[in-house]
Amino acid sequence: MSEKIGAVQSHYHGLLEQEKKKILSLMSREEFSLRESIGELSVVDNHPADVGSELFERSKDLSLYDRHVKKLDQIDAALERIDQGIFGYCQSCNIAIPAERLDAVPYAQYCLDCQDLREKETREREQDDRPIEETSLSTPFARTYACQTDSDDCEGEDAWQDVAGYGNADSLQDRPEENTPDGRRRVDS
Repeated sequence: MSEKIGAVQSHYHGLLEQEKKKILSLMSREEFSLRESIGELSVVDNHPADVGSELFERSKDLSLYDRHVKKLDQIDAALERIDQGIFGYCQSCNIAIPAERLDAVPYAQYCLDCQDLREKETREREQDDRPIEETSLSTPFARTYACQTDSDDCEGEDAWQDVAGYGNADSLQDRPEENTPDGRRRVDS
C-alpha cells in the first residue's frame, strides 16, 4: 500500500517540479525595470499618454509576476505536504482530493466542495468591502435600466424618450427656420 502511495506522490512531485521550472523560466524573462521596458534613459521627453500606456503595461506585467509568485508559493507548499506525507488530502475537511482534481491542479489544497465554499466566502467578503455610499445610490448610478415609470415593460426606447424630453438635436434651438433673425424664438400666437 505504501508503495502505491509513494508512486502517486512521486508522480505529483514530478508534475509540481515541472510546473515550478516553467514558472521560474517565465519569471526570469519578465524581470526588467520600467526604463528597460520603454527603452529610454528618461521619460521626461515622452508624451504623457505614451508614459501612461507604458505604465499600464508595466502594471499588468507586475500583476502577472505577482500571480507567478503566489503560484510558486502554492507549489512549494504542495511539495512540503508531499514531504510530510499529507499531500492529496483537503486542508479543511481531511478528505482525499480526487485524482482528477490533482491532475488538473497538482498544488490544490482543498477538495472541490471546500474550494467552492472558500471562493463563495471570499466573494461575500469582497461585496461587504464595498463603500457604504453605494447602498444609497439610485438610478442611474445604481446600475439599473429601470425607467422612472410604473410600467414593467420599460425598454431602451422608453429610456431614450425620457432623456430626449430634456432636449436633443431636434430641439427648438437647433431649428433655425423657427428662430427670428435676431436669434430669438418665433412665437406663434
